[in-house]
Amino acid sequence: MLRFGTYVRAKSPQEAYELLCSKRGSRIVGGGGWMRLSTRPVGTVIDLTDCGLDAIDEVSDDPVFGRALRIGAYVTLGTFERDGRVADATDGAASCAVRDIVGVQFRNLVTVGGSVCGRFGFSDVCLLLLALGADLEFVGGGRISIEAFLLDTAPCRDVLTHVIVPACPVRASYQAVRRQATDFPLINACAARTERGWRVAVGARPGRPRLVAGASAGGGIEAKPATPSISFDPTPEEVAAACSAAEGLVYSNNMLASGAYRREVAPVLVRRAIEAACGAASLQGAAAAAADRPEMGEGAR
Repeated sequence: MLRFGTYVRAKSPQEAYELLCSKRGSRIVGGGGWMRLSTRPVGTVIDLTDCGLDAIDEVSDDPVFGRALRIGAYVTLGTFERDGRVADATDGAASCAVRDIVGVQFRNLVTVGGSVCGRFGFSDVCLLLLALGADLEFVGGGRISIEAFLLDTAPCRDVLTHVIVPACPVRASYQAVRRQATDFPLINACAARTERGWRVAVGARPGRPRLVAGASAGGGIEAKPATPSISFDPTPEEVAAACSAAEGLVYSNNMLASGAYRREVAPVLVRRAIEAACGAASLQGAAAAAADRPEMGEGAR
């Protein structure tokens, strides 16, 4: 159960940032879906409901992307899932990524900002945004790429105001293995092909999502570039290299699956995501795709 000493409803992101810096032990509350499960008392809870961060705006003059969607940190996952502009900017991958997160009521409560700032290893939202090359805008920290944010291990003491997603033409695909609908993903992957190039990411390792192919993009502090690169129309060798990079990530055990199982399945999901984003059933033939199909085995138990 969530316990806190003081509840403050900030009038602006700047006021929230000043409160966060001045009051030790204070925390920003998003939808509260995960925070409410914590048993640690919070001295001051800061609510951003009155800060006007619950809208999605399309702009054409973004300094990094040109055309982009500015998604407020307090936009709920339900709104994010159903918004037509988000669907267009993600080729429908946004809906695929969040539709199995618990249930409709939960998605209508929790926020995009809370999902991002939580930096949860199981986060479908962080994986999607990483593959899309999104930027994050903070009061205090300025604008940074999401890969830099996910690589940073320091606690975040800034206030996230917007997630900025390129609105350029994109082909994207989200893939995941779950025990059942609405469960956490055992392993997931997302591939996106835009005019800026390919970006492919793997998440639920169960660590934070990581790029396995495509160049880093975005503003502010840059993360290390990911290798290998993939041409606009990938060759089988390039796809195999991306799968090999996915296999080389660090995987761990938890109650959902073993690290060995995740390492076995991740390259398969990467291949499927790239092929789906290409609009091709298989780059190496239907027989090869069928042979790669993962099965739930002992390693997942």
